[in-house]
Amino acid sequence: MEHEATDGDLIERARGGDGEAFGELVRRHRSKAYDWARSVARDPFLAEDIVQEALLRAFLHLGTLADMNRFLPWLHRIVRNEALMKLRKGEFSGKERTFTALIGSATVSSEVDWADLDSILYYMCGSRERDGGRGGDPSALLAQKEFLETIRQLLRCLTGKERAVFEAYFFRQLSPSEIALLFGTSADNVYQSLSRVRSKVKIERSRERYRDYLRETLEPGLPERASVSTVLRRKSQEWKRCGTSFAGAVYALLPYTQAKPYSLTEVMGLTSQAFRLTVEAECIDVSGPSMYFWEPVFHDGLLNLGLESEHAGDGGVPPSPFMLHKGISLIRKSVVAGIPVAAWDLFSPEFGIISGYDDREQLLHAEDAKARKSIPYDQLGKGISGGLFVLAVTGSCELLPWEAVLNALRMAVRHAYGERTFVGYVCGLTAYDCWIEAFRNRTVQPLGNAYTIRVLRDARTHAAAFLEGLAGQWAKAGYDTSVSMAAEAAEKYSAVAAVLMELERLFPFPQSGAPNDPSVSQTAIRLLLQAKNEEEAGVLELKRLLRCLELIAATSEVEGTL
Repeated sequence: MEHEATDGDLIERARGGDGEAFGELVRRHRSKAYDWARSVARDPFLAEDIVQEALLRAFLHLGTLADMNRFLPWLHRIVRNEALMKLRKGEFSGKERTFTALIGSATVSSEVDWADLDSILYYMCGSRERDGGRGGDPSALLAQKEFLETIRQLLRCLTGKERAVFEAYFFRQLSPSEIALLFGTSADNVYQSLSRVRSKVKIERSRERYRDYLRETLEPGLPERASVSTVLRRKSQEWKRCGTSFAGAVYALLPYTQAKPYSLTEVMGLTSQAFRLTVEAECIDVSGPSMYFWEPVFHDGLLNLGLESEHAGDGGVPPSPFMLHKGISLIRKSVVAGIPVAAWDLFSPEFGIISGYDDREQLLHAEDAKARKSIPYDQLGKGISGGLFVLAVTGSCELLPWEAVLNALRMAVRHAYGERTFVGYVCGLTAYDCWIEAFRNRTVQPLGNAYTIRVLRDARTHAAAFLEGLAGQWAKAGYDTSVSMAAEAAEKYSAVAAVLMELERLFPFPQSGAPNDPSVSQTAIRLLLQAKNEEEAGVLELKRLLRCLELIAATSEVEGTL
């Protein structure tokens, strides 16, 4: 005759991945766990919730149990801690109830299938209407009906299998081990499924709260839906090929504004994006090129294009309801005014364009270099990088071309010698030193390295072309000294771009190459040193050019083109 397995035997088997063994442990001690939870929570429904969470936590941390003979005290502590945590959060105040308890208050009808979730909820809604005809409080009955309809909407996020597990656990009151037998799976899979269901319903509930908040707070008077024609933007897909996605997005917005019809190279130059370099100091990961304080750089860059702007968010954290509301409001006002907005991380961690909205469907119509599709309002700012940043053009400003050039060159020089940035990131000329050190330490992240090279090579190509364009304009105006300085600076930045082209052949994006291979890294170090030397010389030429232009501006009457 077989002896019943001890708790120690079951724990040992459960640690080895035997879900049935843990299911047997749960069967033995669930009632004790419930009593412990009930003694703290004083509410049967909350106690059930506590037990489920505690048993899941126990399963996930079974490997931390040092003494298998102390399983019950260990479990008791987990249940007690879970109960106290929920009480501290105030979850007792909601008097959470299982659906079975709700069903018990409804009148039984032959019309309802008590094993089917939709049937139960539809019946309960109907029963409230029937009760209303017998003198119930209409406002209370309406609230109950709306509550049940909300539950139905929330549970639509579940798959068929998840709904079946949900119904078996909450309606039929089956234990996880019984559900496992019913569906031919293991108890641990059931625990995972229940945890996943809870998580999905919580996320869906959060989305519903966002939707309610937005419906209550969005500005009245704007149309329910609006969009900006994409005809102007489709004339050129050049903006999607730009290595610096912010500049590409701004270039895509320009036809809808009162700004001059600048070329992409002019946008890169006047916003100073053509002269930027930021890297992650330890391993050169993909976040580097976009890790700097956007707000002042973007604002000043757009002023150089003659544009005023407003933004919402900082691109670093998922939005609060307030910040999401601010972002959606900015989008709606700008789209109604006929101007799309630039936004971060729509379908990839780069900048793209939002050109329309639909309040009824709660959707934004967006496009970036990767995709063109719609985004739910509540998902804005929750992309791969997990941060909201929306920028809208709000007007135009008076700025002479020579003032814009002076401002752009000042921004470029200031950046080259190290502007304030995030901890762990380095910008300007010093970034080359960190990049070289990462190659020496064999800590280079392949994809990030290849991406940074691609972005930088594209930027320096635009820098050279921008300076050549200035030299051409000034030659026509007779500013010979400025022409020679701009031409010399353009030559240096063209040399930087040529070196980066060699690096790009070594480390193509996205294939990335092998940057930590000793033989390859030595070549990379040599090329980076060469690029840094050329760029240092280029920055010195920019400083000379800047001083010359400032002197001309201060001592003579300057024409519009300088």
